[in-house]
Amino acid sequence: MNAIPISITAVFAGLLALMLVGISIQVTLLRARKKINLFDGGDEELGRAIRVQGNFVEYVPMALALMALIEWTGAGPWLVYAIGIALLVARILHAVGLYASAFKARAVGTSLTWVVMAAAALILLGRIA
Repeated sequence: MNAIPISITAVFAGLLALMLVGISIQVTLLRARKKINLFDGGDEELGRAIRVQGNFVEYVPMALALMALIEWTGAGPWLVYAIGIALLVARILHAVGLYASAFKARAVGTSLTWVVMAAAALILLGRIA
């Protein structure tokens, strides 16, 4: 088997995929328990769970793509790990904050996600310029 040229990103993609599975199971269980097939049925708890899932799929793919491209350009492993760890922490904080209606955790998670993405974009642009 050939080595994966972006093995650090692959680890974080796997971890974040498992997180998405957990988030998605939460939505499905809430839908089943509350007997709500489409949308959130006006249920606040289900609405929050749907937003955790939606926000995750809105931001994580681009962040992982940036991370993979940075790793592919030959960046030091410490940089790729720093991006991955920050992204994982950000998404956990966001999810916990939104599930628990804890505004500070949600705000920190959101802000950290944006910082990770902006920094990764600038790092990538600097590496290819």
